[in-house]
Amino acid sequence: MASSQVNSYFATGIREGLTDTVADLFADDVPFFAMAQKINIRSTKHEWQDDNLASPSTTGIVEGASLTYSQPANRTRHANYTHIRLRNWDVTFTEMAVNVAGIGDQVAREMMKAMKALLTDYDKIFLNTGNTAVGATGTARTAKGIQKAIRTNTGRGSSAGGAVKQALTESKVNALLQKIWNAGGDPRALFCGGYQKRVISQNFTAKTGFTYQINASSRQAIANINSYEGSFGTVDIIPDRQHAGARITIVTPDHLKVAVLRDIQQYKGAPTASSVKGWVEAEMTFQWGNEKAHAKQSHLKTSTVV
Repeated sequence: MASSQVNSYFATGIREGLTDTVADLFADDVPFFAMAQKINIRSTKHEWQDDNLASPSTTGIVEGASLTYSQPANRTRHANYTHIRLRNWDVTFTEMAVNVAGIGDQVAREMMKAMKALLTDYDKIFLNTGNTAVGATGTARTAKGIQKAIRTNTGRGSSAGGAVKQALTESKVNALLQKIWNAGGDPRALFCGGYQKRVISQNFTAKTGFTYQINASSRQAIANINSYEGSFGTVDIIPDRQHAGARITIVTPDHLKVAVLRDIQQYKGAPTASSVKGWVEAEMTFQWGNEKAHAKQSHLKTSTVV
């Protein structure tokens, strides 16, 4: 007897099983950019000054001695040029009309993604080694990042030229903290990439007397360091995806400024084809204050953590 059973193997017209969501994976956190205070500026060349106290003296003064006057040291003037960044999108009229799973407004979504990408751009620019340039016709202005700004409080490898990479240690971190403290800074944040964060969480806890936090009921073991309290205060350990892997950067947050000439704005271009075009754009630069308030360690190993 022939079967009249209906099953999915031979059925036609079955709708696709596409969920009405999109699995976004946006590495869009920008902790270094977010930490800096935002200030408004009115020039493409942003300048500021720093000053330092004279070194302490223990020389006694003879009673009744005539005074001698010394010229105070000049303050140091710094400059950084604004850096223009933009992110654009182009959505066809057809793409706007069709029913795309998980997306209500395709243009709004592309605009949102562009804004997130723009912020990560600035986080990377200000956190890393870019140098400043005045720009010219056909040449972009660029801003200097904190890695180029820090010149005094540095650590670099093990050889004379620093070419031999070393593992990050607690001793190296303390040496940098002391340099900042000696100069009068107040270090409160250590920025690093993912690998050096693992080194800090794993190796800084490998001490006699350290015990993992274990929650027996949830079977949870915690071996993570989010802040480090040492001889020179408490420092937050902040991983930043835009930070160079072979470096760490320690900062005095009060000295950090993002100087904004043009804040992030959304623009829509005139249609030149069957699509909607647009972009987000901003123009900013970075102010590091007094570079002696910060420190960096470079040429660190980026492998061998187990």
